[in-house]
Amino acid sequence: MQEMQRGNVVAGKGFRTLVTGLRRALDQFSAGLVVGGISGFVLAWPTQNAWPWAVGVTLLIGWRFRQNRGLLSETGHQALDIYGNQSLLEIAGKTAKLGGWMVHLPDRRLEWSDETWAIHERPRGETVTFEQGLGYFAPEWRDSITRHFEACVATGLPYDTEVEIIAGASRRKWVRAIGVAIRDDMGRISRIQGSLQDIDERKRLENTARDLKRRFAESMENISDAFFQLDTDWRFTYLNHQAERLLERPRSMLLGRLIWQEFPEASSGIIRPHYERAVRERKTADFEVFYESLGVWFSVTAYPGSGGLTVYFRDVTKRYAADQHLRLLEMAISRIDDFVIIAQAASPPENGLTIVYVNDAFVRITGYSSDDALGRSPSFLQGHRTDAATIEEISSAVSQSKAIQVEILNYARDGREYWAETSIAPIVGPDGRATHFVATGRDITGKKRAEERLAESEERFSIVAMMTTDAIWDWDIATGDVQWNSNIASVFGHDDVPVEDGFREWEAKIHPEDRARVVSSVLAAIDGKAETWVEEFRFRRGTGTYAEVLDQGHIIRNAKAKATRMVGGLRDITEIRLNEAKRLQAQRLEAIGQLTGGIAHDFNNLLTVLIGTAETLVDEIGEPRLSAVAQLNHKAARQGAALTRQLLTFAGRQPLEPAALNINSPVLAIEGLLTSALGEAIVLHLQIDPAAGYVRADAAQLEASLINLCINARDAMPDGGSVTISTAPSGDDALIQISDNGFGMDADTRAKAFEPFFTTKPFGKGSGLGLSTVYGFVRQSEGRIEIESEPGKGTTVSLYFPRLTPTEIPAETFSNRALDGGNECILVVEDDPMVRGFAAETLISLGYSITCAADATEALRMLKTDGPFDLVFSDVVMPGPIDGRAMASKITAQYPNLPVVLTTGYADIERIGAASSAKPLPKPYSRRGLGKALRDAIDASRDNR
Repeated sequence: MQEMQRGNVVAGKGFRTLVTGLRRALDQFSAGLVVGGISGFVLAWPTQNAWPWAVGVTLLIGWRFRQNRGLLSETGHQALDIYGNQSLLEIAGKTAKLGGWMVHLPDRRLEWSDETWAIHERPRGETVTFEQGLGYFAPEWRDSITRHFEACVATGLPYDTEVEIIAGASRRKWVRAIGVAIRDDMGRISRIQGSLQDIDERKRLENTARDLKRRFAESMENISDAFFQLDTDWRFTYLNHQAERLLERPRSMLLGRLIWQEFPEASSGIIRPHYERAVRERKTADFEVFYESLGVWFSVTAYPGSGGLTVYFRDVTKRYAADQHLRLLEMAISRIDDFVIIAQAASPPENGLTIVYVNDAFVRITGYSSDDALGRSPSFLQGHRTDAATIEEISSAVSQSKAIQVEILNYARDGREYWAETSIAPIVGPDGRATHFVATGRDITGKKRAEERLAESEERFSIVAMMTTDAIWDWDIATGDVQWNSNIASVFGHDDVPVEDGFREWEAKIHPEDRARVVSSVLAAIDGKAETWVEEFRFRRGTGTYAEVLDQGHIIRNAKAKATRMVGGLRDITEIRLNEAKRLQAQRLEAIGQLTGGIAHDFNNLLTVLIGTAETLVDEIGEPRLSAVAQLNHKAARQGAALTRQLLTFAGRQPLEPAALNINSPVLAIEGLLTSALGEAIVLHLQIDPAAGYVRADAAQLEASLINLCINARDAMPDGGSVTISTAPSGDDALIQISDNGFGMDADTRAKAFEPFFTTKPFGKGSGLGLSTVYGFVRQSEGRIEIESEPGKGTTVSLYFPRLTPTEIPAETFSNRALDGGNECILVVEDDPMVRGFAAETLISLGYSITCAADATEALRMLKTDGPFDLVFSDVVMPGPIDGRAMASKITAQYPNLPVVLTTGYADIERIGAASSAKPLPKPYSRRGLGKALRDAIDASRDNR
């Protein structure tokens, strides 16, 4: 302050000398303006440099005016000099925004320069009083500027201060106000003059800079990073609070100190080389270092500059530990066998997931590298056989940020399918939403395949268990315990079979007659070296009845060949044995049928001769008594033919030949046969209705069905009874009913009556095929069959056949015309000599030329050597490699225009008709039937040529 006062005194003296020098050359106002302007420039300099400059400028101006003193007499030069100085001052004032002012004492009249008016932003020319001039200062500064001015007036001390004025439009503005006392020749203060400089812009800049500096300082103090600055000599010039805390040293002890002395560890470690290289190469140094004395990891960034080095550092000990922990975790995760996938959740969630991490196990299992997987959706692992429901389940869990565990089929890079047991869990952020999902899991393909094989095995076992009726048992030989599966209850009806002492329980259920044999057999197998054991015996059911069973087991032995366990199965073979018996019975019936058919065939050959000769006798004997005998012989032969037809039907060798038939005819035709079959204890009643009508059916099959039903009725009346056969019309049907007064049937028996092999007769007494055969015949004839029966009230079986309309009933024809003959050559092929002779004699009597052959081979030879022939008449069944049908096929192929008529005792009409161009002739045949058949065939052949 004293230095400033001395400077002000020197400035005052300089200004007095300057004013005195100029008073003679310029008017007072001009001198004041010059002095004020120069004072403003001088005082604009910093305080420590202002007053030497003020003295220098004062001396320079004084010297200048002395140089010009002699020239003042020259008016023109004087005016030019003054004008030039004023111009320079005006330029300087405008450039520096500097104006002058003067207050005359004692009246305190105020004068302003033009620049001062401009600074106040007021129009020049107004009259401003001293009080008004003070009023232009801001209210809070008026007292201060008044005190400065009054002190200058009283003591002559100059003043220099910064204040605010109220400029035009009421705008505040910062100005620098300087005041200097001017004395007259007597040394008295006659006026105060000075300058006013507009410093508003500088002030704003200073305030801004000061604010920036303050905020920078606050920021440096408040930032989380530690911060310090070093000068070019490596001395601390600044430290923030965080640096003090981390370095554990106050800044007051470090500012100006050499870093290498304060922190020797930094000098001897890696820190100093990094700092020196940053300064030397003008490059930022960025590194991490463990400062042992502080026990802290630092992350350091050093920025070189012209003034030294700026260093930011932070404590990363926790982060380093976390990084180390994370690296350990990542190493551990990378080495585990389970795969790990981390996927980032999208926003919104429905946009799916994006993989951001996979471990080594993922690469090993899938074949995809981490680069292949990163940035993709986990769904790229799925394929066409991946279960859609599982995918939907995962998507639902992800959308709800829920954890889920699934087994899913995925695809590796090479297309290989693999099963993954996967757990997916969300990582939830502070806002409660999932930011990531972590999927962990393992390849369970082997396990899945094993499960699938086990499931398939179990399924097969279950299917086998369902398809079999075996009761599986497991016998612990040492303890005697036996465990059974559920079939012991479902098949044999034994519930709650005890496990303990199970062998004795099993033994007790064996039929007493079989027990000793079976038990000794199984014990012998155990005591011996056998590996398996098999026995058939009778086993008691839960109902008390016995089942035929097949029991077989596998013997498990230890290292010493001692039996320890047996595992096996008990199978109910009752039905199998019954079916085998039925099959044997059916085979016997088949054999009987074949024998019967053969006998019937041979009998037909005999009947052919008998019927033919009887017919000849009837036609040629005129004596009444002999003619009656011949007719009786012919009738007996015809009845024999009907009997053979029934035998063929029983043998299954009679084809179905439906024809218009009076439904009463079959009943009447078998009356005598039924009377014999039913026996003396059964009475047969016929109730025939002439109006019953005609039906289309095979007469032989209908007769066989009636016989079958009557036999069943007989078997239901072992002590005798009656059977009634009745016929009657029933709506659009013709009805035949067979009724008996036998045992009758219950509802279950009625329901199974038409099933093949079902029978209520004792074993060996029935095949179970009778009713099923009848049922098939009636259905084949477009009819229906019904049973009415109750136990103890007999049975009624009703056969319904559709009745024919009158237009469908053929008219009966009778022909007594003479036999048609001819003169053609006929080859007769017949292995039976009597039938061959009868046929030859009959055809010769009709005028034909006859050649005979005993078999097909001879006939084919004769066709080549003894022909030509007009017709071949041949039996079907003949010895040798070629039968009648094969021969007919050869003849048709070689001789297309040669007709062949076949005949057979089996009446196998359908098959025979397919091999012959002419209608076949069944045996036994009559003379008239033979002549007509051959004549029709010859005539038809000629018509077709």
